[in-house]
Amino acid sequence: MHNIKEVAALAKTSTATVSRVINETGYVSSEVKQRVLKAVKELDYRPLKRDGKTNTKRTIALVVPDIENPFFAKLTKEISQISNTLMYNILLINVSGLKNDGGDFLLDLISSRVDGVIYTSSYRFLDVISRVKGNNIPIVVLDREIQDMEIDTIVVNNDHAAFLATEHLIQLGHKHIAFIGGTKNMEISINRHKGYKRALEKYKMAYDETIVKHGDFTMQSGYNATKGLMQSNGHMTGIVAANDLMAIGAFNYLNAVGYKIPTDMSIVGFDDIDLASSITPKLTTVSYPIKRMSQLAIESIIKHISGTNSACESVSLRSKLIIRDSTGAIDVKD
Repeated sequence: MHNIKEVAALAKTSTATVSRVINETGYVSSEVKQRVLKAVKELDYRPLKRDGKTNTKRTIALVVPDIENPFFAKLTKEISQISNTLMYNILLINVSGLKNDGGDFLLDLISSRVDGVIYTSSYRFLDVISRVKGNNIPIVVLDREIQDMEIDTIVVNNDHAAFLATEHLIQLGHKHIAFIGGTKNMEISINRHKGYKRALEKYKMAYDETIVKHGDFTMQSGYNATKGLMQSNGHMTGIVAANDLMAIGAFNYLNAVGYKIPTDMSIVGFDDIDLASSITPKLTTVSYPIKRMSQLAIESIIKHISGTNSACESVSLRSKLIIRDSTGAIDVKD
């Protein structure tokens, strides 16, 4: 099966132009249009054409990095429930395993099948986002700040969230607090690391690079990071993990080596996935406003699809600290 990139190459034009011809969404000169149609016929390219004039349900693409992560599963559920009540289908696109060369695949899938895109992926296919906009397909980006581009974004203040988590441990008397971040170059991980450092600075506590590790937001990486921390620097009494899965990985390692939580180690996570309140002891975590984020995303994308709103907006939401049983006070000792 041929894709939109091959059609564009044969017609000697851009994929955005091909999409405009196929979907009849913008002006294309007669000469270029004929080249595109000829290429489509020659390659027998058969996209699923979008038709805003029918009474059928429209489709919104939801792009997520890893549907196996409970956070994104919960987000998908929320967005799907809201969209279905408003007569919109959700086309779930899970980009786990795709690298930078997956952009053309994504663009081909999005351009030919959907009326709008909600983009939550950690993989920064900025070229895809730009080209989707070029195809006049409405797009909203969740939890990612996109610089130098007119685009709707709904973000959570991750700096503030990490500050709350770290401050909580400081106020319980912890002086040596480790941080387990996600992938180093990811925006969320960077901002949560900033919040962690900002809390230390506010309370005049030294930043110690030796008790900072990075994982990849998986449970196993939290386990491995905690193992590394304990083997190289076992004096910390608290851990801030950049998501609940890594916090639970930390639980697993500490339980395996005989540490008691929170007596020997206090742990705070992020996201408040369902598992956070099911483990023993229950995990203190920073909850993400998933329901509100989902509502805003659907409202925004539908306004753009229907043409009732053309202005781009950026909305910032705040998280809430949920105190449970995995954190406790300690005697303040140097």
